[in-house]
Amino acid sequence: MASRTTDVGEGESLGRVQLRSESGEIILIPKPSNDPNDPLNWSQPFKYYVAVVTCFGMLMCTFLAAGPTVALVQIAMDFGGGPKANLAAVLPAVALFFTVSALTQGTGNLLWQPLINKYGKRPMYIISFTGYFATALWSGLETSYSGELTARVLLGFFSGAGECLGPGTISDVFFLHERASAMAMYNFATGSGVSIGIIVSGIITLNNSWRVIYFVGAAMIGVLLLLIIFTFPETAYNRVYDKSEPGDIYENKKNPFRLSLSIILDDDEKAQVARYYAEADEQFEGTRDESSVIQRMEDRIRRLEAVVLGGQKYTPLPGTTPPKKSWASQLALFSKETFTEETLWKMFIRPFGMILLPPVFWAMLVMSVIIGFNVAISSSFANDLEKAYGFTSFQSGLCFIGSLVGGILGIPAGGPVGEAVANYFTIRNKGIREPEFRLPAIAISVVTAPLSLILYGVGIQNKMHFMVPVLGLSLLSFSSGQAINISFVYTLDAYSPVSGEVTIAQLAFKSIVGFGLSAATNIWIADSGPALAFSEMAGITLVVLLLAIPLFFYGPRLRRWSLSWRAVQFVNWQGRT
Repeated sequence: MASRTTDVGEGESLGRVQLRSESGEIILIPKPSNDPNDPLNWSQPFKYYVAVVTCFGMLMCTFLAAGPTVALVQIAMDFGGGPKANLAAVLPAVALFFTVSALTQGTGNLLWQPLINKYGKRPMYIISFTGYFATALWSGLETSYSGELTARVLLGFFSGAGECLGPGTISDVFFLHERASAMAMYNFATGSGVSIGIIVSGIITLNNSWRVIYFVGAAMIGVLLLLIIFTFPETAYNRVYDKSEPGDIYENKKNPFRLSLSIILDDDEKAQVARYYAEADEQFEGTRDESSVIQRMEDRIRRLEAVVLGGQKYTPLPGTTPPKKSWASQLALFSKETFTEETLWKMFIRPFGMILLPPVFWAMLVMSVIIGFNVAISSSFANDLEKAYGFTSFQSGLCFIGSLVGGILGIPAGGPVGEAVANYFTIRNKGIREPEFRLPAIAISVVTAPLSLILYGVGIQNKMHFMVPVLGLSLLSFSSGQAINISFVYTLDAYSPVSGEVTIAQLAFKSIVGFGLSAATNIWIADSGPALAFSEMAGITLVVLLLAIPLFFYGPRLRRWSLSWRAVQFVNWQGRT
């Protein structure tokens, strides 16, 4: 019978999949249905269009998160009383605009994800980006400190929804073996949004107020919102599989297409039915494949209903192709169906259990240290570069071109390279894929992430050539795309039935840990100096990334063992696929 249930009891095989057959052919995971409305069955060009729109959305989510920081000094003057403002006192307060929005960007997803799981992604895309559009305008128009802080808090909340919508959308439309490249695009968009936002914002401030940054951002969000409303269908799908016994349809006694009406037909009706059977069988002479047999049985039922009931009352049996939805129905705000039977409360508390699972906790730490230190640099780099090199906002913004290049290079290093490494170990493991097989690819970031922080801190303190801290920014952006893509996709593979909650557990707790790290860095740097402080950050980052080594060897055992912990028992995901 059809089934949509996955139990924690399946922990023995959770995350482990047969990705290749014995002949080396790729096995499609998840298994697609025969419904043309199933996102897995969409055309490849349209899938990538969905991915591009999704990534544009993710880019915009971080565009205004950090873009205005390039004008941090000007913003501080505006809210501090003008050119004579005491910047030493005002700058930390203004930096709070950006660190607090980073906090709500992650923690807000604890509320967004249950709604996405229950009601689908399309309505949440529209609601969240409408709110993002409104708060972007508000942030550009507000003149009071408290009003600006409130606008930034809400801006972070609405823009943060994209962080959980993006990975879920990609998982909805791409097969397992296709996701690494799409997720690399997603992580690049998320990371490059910071770089692009800062570069564009620097250009805007050449001849305009910092407020224009928000207006330009709002215009781009408006374009994105129109694309979502008119071209972006729902990607969530209730996929139902037929789990009747395999084998020849003629020999399968449990097959739902077996038919016997002999107990309700009289002799004359039986004679008529026999003639119709014979006619139908002639049309399928010599065919024994399942699809033709199903077609023949359906033809028989139509004929039988015409004979016995005197009318056509046939409804297609399971396994037949449903009609494709019209474009208008695909673009409805709500699809009039729910995508899980679980309560919103249960889905809200699940991330608090998911974060205790060792792979998820480690991936959260990877996000926290790389993004947290990145946010710390983003909220102070304009002031750092002005003090060390006398750079204007425009010149500081141009320094992030290297960061953008680093993010671009992180795409193949995090996606295709990670997938190639995973495929190598999969082939060696006789076609069985373990999520841990992609972890060795993170060795690249084990070198580049700590090095990036050292280059930035030492370069700024010793006023070395400006390309030294710029190279540090570039390598940090590269590491962000590469390491986070590897760790993030690893957890999605390991806990695919609850990929949404896995995402939220990482994003929410990352934002809390990252907020603490970024908020403490100003004091940290002031007390220790940039060189020592960023070297200590590099050491922390190195230790976190090196934890991939024990996970590679003991990850499968840890995953199965941790599911039995009493503290995580409530993460049970009955009714989820």
